Amino acid sequence: NNQVELKNAGSTKLTTTSTGVTVTGDIVIDSALLSNQNNTDIDTGTEVVGQVVKATYTAAFFDFVIKKGTNVRSGTVYACHDGSTGIEFTETSTQDLGDTSDVTLSVDLGSTTMRLLATTTSDDWSVKSLIRAI
Repeated sequence: NNQVELKNAGSTKLTTTSTGVTVTGDIVIDSALLSNQNNTDIDTGTEVVGQVVKATYTAAFFDFVIKKGTNVRSGTVYACHDGSTGIEFTETSTQDLGDTSDVTLSVDLGSTTMRLLATTTSDDWSVKSLIRAI
């Protein structure tokens, strides 16, 4: 057929078709990262949505959509760190469709990663993220 596949250890990582290209995993362009990471079942408390290696990337742009039923918000959380313990982040987002006030996004430094976190006061939220890191 008109399809090309690239495999690694038996798993398809890149597929071309007549309608486009599908990549499974992250895309690294020189020293920049493009990654799709999600947590589609966030319950009360704090959970990790996505993360990047802090030794490799100083800044990350977490494009996101938060959703539960008809409650939706989208935007970007911008974050940067100084290589040790200093981190700054801010969120720019749309107005709510419905009510997403139960969900607060933040970014912290784990031992080896910069992490996008979602803190919720109710169950069953979905946060999907497209991460750009440099």
